[in-house]
Amino acid sequence: MKYIFALLVVMVAALWIPHRMEQEYAKGLAEGKRVALNASPPSEQLELVCAGLWVGEQAKKQMKKEMR
Repeated sequence: MKYIFALLVVMVAALWIPHRMEQEYAKGLAEGKRVALNASPPSEQLELVCAGLWVGEQAKKQMKKEMR
């Protein structure tokens, strides 16, 4: 009887754990998208990254002008 109960517990766990992992993955993905796409108000880090990208593009344009 003990072995049947242990086997039943293992079978239930083998079915339940992957299902639960998929649920948690989907929940984490949705939360990540919500946080990543929330740019109102923009964080200081986001502003610095955007400013860095803009400065990089301006430097490329200036270098092209100077090369002519």
